[in-house]
Amino acid sequence: MNFKKGDKVKFLNDVGEGVIVRFQDKNIAIVHNNDGFEIPVLMSELLKIEEQYIFDDEQNANVNVESHSSQPPEEITETEDIGEDGLNTDRNASIFLAVVPENKDNILNSDLKIFLINDSNFRILYSISRSEGEFQSLMAYGNLEDNTKIQLADIKRDELNDFEEINFQIIFFRKGNYYLLNPVNRTWNFKPTRFYKEKSFTENDFFHEKAFIYEITKEEINLADHISDDDIEKAKKEKERKEPKKVYQRSKKGRDEEIEEIDLHIQELIDDYSNLSNAEILDIQMSRFTTALEGAILAGTRRIVFIHGVGNGRLKHEILKTLNRKYPKLRYQDASFKEYGYGATLVMLK
Repeated sequence: MNFKKGDKVKFLNDVGEGVIVRFQDKNIAIVHNNDGFEIPVLMSELLKIEEQYIFDDEQNANVNVESHSSQPPEEITETEDIGEDGLNTDRNASIFLAVVPENKDNILNSDLKIFLINDSNFRILYSISRSEGEFQSLMAYGNLEDNTKIQLADIKRDELNDFEEINFQIIFFRKGNYYLLNPVNRTWNFKPTRFYKEKSFTENDFFHEKAFIYEITKEEINLADHISDDDIEKAKKEKERKEPKKVYQRSKKGRDEEIEEIDLHIQELIDDYSNLSNAEILDIQMSRFTTALEGAILAGTRRIVFIHGVGNGRLKHEILKTLNRKYPKLRYQDASFKEYGYGATLVMLK
């Protein structure tokens, strides 16, 4: 890490912080600490930090929070959703971790930048650490404004194996009255091998270049914790009793020939998906969605139905999010319940 005079730094092997006032040699910096002393410190034992401030109008006070970041947050957008009673009605918050290659022309050999993205109308307090045996090693902490992103770290290719599990702790808040959101406390398996696959980096809404995007606030449920052995046996017997049937049957009578149907179930898109992660499956489904939608627009199709199923709702959420962001002029609604159940969305192109 490069340091310069005036940098605010934190001691890695001691309590406290200070400001670099000069350099003794190429390896040692002289730091003016909070106690007023100038002390020599190895630069390998220093961590550069940057201050952010939250201003509290009611108390007229600054609360100082540190963030391990090399650049200030970048503004994305900001919206308000206030009800008649003056209470902020927004109850949704999406927080993402992004891994962005520094060299977009050589993704698989490039060093990586790590970003935290607050895609919500709430401010957040965050603490991010990585697991080292039974203990945690702090990576970054601080506060992040609503609808902004901030760079947390740079990772060299040969440092990827140092990251196995990353732990996130996030608290949501905002000025005025708002509905309380539950804090996030999540551990994520970094899986360094995924960053040696070009398909892990995709087009996204947050960067001009391809990036790997992980949603920290996505609810992940281990079904094994909720299903008993009796439930499994009962399901097997039920499956053996049932006759095979077609899921989507539409009578030709009264059928609207100007409606195009696109089935986004992964088994309809590729033959073998057993080795794919959930994120990779979602990427394939969203790629098919975008291709089909663009093709329908060019072909002059009046209406198109995307069959996404119910599942955990993640695919439908991504579809609606893409429609709202990239195709704001298109109207959409749930498709016919009689024909599709709850598992399809109708997009009206004309």
